[in-house]
Amino acid sequence: MSKITLSKLGLGAGPLGGNYDSFDSDTPVDTIKTAFENGINWLDTSPYYGNSESVVGQALEKIYKDHPRESFYISTKIGRYGYFKKDFDYSAKRTRMSVMSSLEKLKTSYLDFVYCHDVEFVDLDQVTDCALPELFKMKQEGIIKNVGISYPLDILLKIAEIQHKKGQPLDQVLSYCHANLHNQQAIPIIPKFRSYGVKYVFMASPLSMGLLRSQGPPEWHPASSELKSAVTSCIECMSANNCDPVEVAMTYAFDISFSSHDDYNNADGYVVGMLGKDQVLSSLGALTNTLKLSNGDGNNQFNPKIAACLEQVKKIMAPFQDYTWESPPADA
Repeated sequence: MSKITLSKLGLGAGPLGGNYDSFDSDTPVDTIKTAFENGINWLDTSPYYGNSESVVGQALEKIYKDHPRESFYISTKIGRYGYFKKDFDYSAKRTRMSVMSSLEKLKTSYLDFVYCHDVEFVDLDQVTDCALPELFKMKQEGIIKNVGISYPLDILLKIAEIQHKKGQPLDQVLSYCHANLHNQQAIPIIPKFRSYGVKYVFMASPLSMGLLRSQGPPEWHPASSELKSAVTSCIECMSANNCDPVEVAMTYAFDISFSSHDDYNNADGYVVGMLGKDQVLSSLGALTNTLKLSNGDGNNQFNPKIAACLEQVKKIMAPFQDYTWESPPADA
């Protein structure tokens, strides 16, 4: 099974759509350029992430001279265009229209990875009988290189099995918020995806969509008030012990995702939302330290300070082990 060589971290371009924090006009170029210059060679976006695709495309156009298209990989999605169920469209027609729109916005003639976005919002047959066949058709046409689906593990497994039985296995799956401090459910089932012929298994959001960031989650975050309160306690605990909450959270997430010493059981990459040069460098720093120091069980024993923080954090988070929020949400 031939695979392209991807950096462990992928640049999550969701923040460039303006869904998290405001930023100045130079930030998109600075973010992407810093990522590429420091070894990150792929980025992930979606039509659902505000104007992220357009912002990314404009930034890429400015740096093509130093970073030509063949030197990096682009991942985007189809199917989800808003918060509500009515905003989903997995029809073959809209799927093709969405891909063509993404090509235009991202200023490219092909896409390396395309996902059906948040497949839990629609009936299964809309994914397997409408969107995926059209995406695989576009793969045959050379417009798309790899086809996959994203988010909840149970449905990802079900669709992966269906596609495997069809003789048209998924190229990739992406699950977010299932490989971090409050949820590790994705890691033990990576081999199951491999058994269904899935080449790439990606994780996303080590900070759980901003839940675990130092300043607290964005207002729209779907976590329960109880979990948010527990996270606040964790952040206070880490700060009291002179630990950077983001570094601790990323260290743990990267450790459980990449440190099995067996590529079959490891994730192929981790999408991390990044906004600005500092976030890119801090994310890469956390990855570098993790790969150098971790022992593969979620405890960085070579760094006593972080190991001690993790032990305290695990106790606080114990009541929320493998917690996930309802998706679709009740108000969708």
